[in-house]
Amino acid sequence: MKNDKEKFKKDNLNIILDAIFKFAKNTAKEFYFKIWVKNPPKCPAFDGEVIQITRSGWEHIIDETSRTKTDVMGRLFVLERAKALLEKAVTFAEIVEREKAVYWVFDGMIKEVRIRVVVKSYSKRPKYFLTVIKKGSVEKYFE
Repeated sequence: MKNDKEKFKKDNLNIILDAIFKFAKNTAKEFYFKIWVKNPPKCPAFDGEVIQITRSGWEHIIDETSRTKTDVMGRLFVLERAKALLEKAVTFAEIVEREKAVYWVFDGMIKEVRIRVVVKSYSKRPKYFLTVIKKGSVEKYFE
């Protein structure tokens, strides 16, 4: 019983967050590396070009040095939607060029969730998935 009291000290407000974060990160990592890396999307916006799924994209998403755990979890929760958006997108919302890098920004709604996906290419190398951002959800109203 003492162990439970220690675990749930009143000043520790991250017990649930930490447990869910660990589970979400492990589940998303399995999806990312065991499914998505092996079956990268062919993007219609790039005439069916394959978008590489790389460790660089994964590291960008889980970067806790510049993101909160809740932000990282939001990104992890929409990884599957990012894959779906890239597989169906026929156009992108924006192109940003910085030095030798080019970024293509895709905005879309997949299953009531608005997301933004960024694809990157550096020095005209193959395009790769960089990140996904959850932009919001659409509420369902029942009459």
